[in-house]
Amino acid sequence: MTKSDQAYAALRRAIVTGELKEDEPLDDLRLGERFGFGRTPVREALKRLSDDQFIVWPPHRTPHVRGIRVVDLSRLYEARVILEAPVARQAAERRTPQQLSILTETLDELDIAISRADVYAAVELDHEFHLQVAMATDNRFLAEAVGRLNCGSLRLWYLAHAALGMGYVNAVHREIFEAIAAGDPDLAEKASINHISDSYQRQIERQRHDIDKITIHSSDKTTTHIS
Repeated sequence: MTKSDQAYAALRRAIVTGELKEDEPLDDLRLGERFGFGRTPVREALKRLSDDQFIVWPPHRTPHVRGIRVVDLSRLYEARVILEAPVARQAAERRTPQQLSILTETLDELDIAISRADVYAAVELDHEFHLQVAMATDNRFLAEAVGRLNCGSLRLWYLAHAALGMGYVNAVHREIFEAIAAGDPDLAEKASINHISDSYQRQIERQRHDIDKITIHSSDKTTTHIS
């Protein structure tokens, strides 16, 4: 793994886990000092992160971590349905035994990450599963589109898994897999839509959870002050 690859992996993890905050400016010199890399590997990593939709890099300005506004959330999941449901359908029609084996291995690794409560590993394997489904269409353009779109979802998945747990997360992936393995396009498409809808509802639940935490925290502070 090159220094650029290492810098990319470190910064990607920091963005997904929230160590680097939404809209936080990303100065290459300061990032290098913070994460222990030279300026050139950090700049190369930032370019990749921009391509992968993790950061925004306006011309002649400092890049910053891409944020997801509440108003964007429904549009993001709308895009996922439009893209990923037909992808699952095509995967059921075109998958090969080798691709099914890769998907099985990814799901098994995801089960292990969930059992260890390793949220970051789980969301990266989640991303890998959806990417491998897209690769099973034998269409690299679809795979690239799904990969980039879901990079924008990784931070959301991390927040939801950390707040709500991951107990049954992989079960819905296995429903998609079983439909693809059975060569059933209709069922694969339906399972994909159901999964994306469930993921969207988890985001809504996560937002409520965050609001409840803020409310409880504010109430505790008020009570302490009054006493």
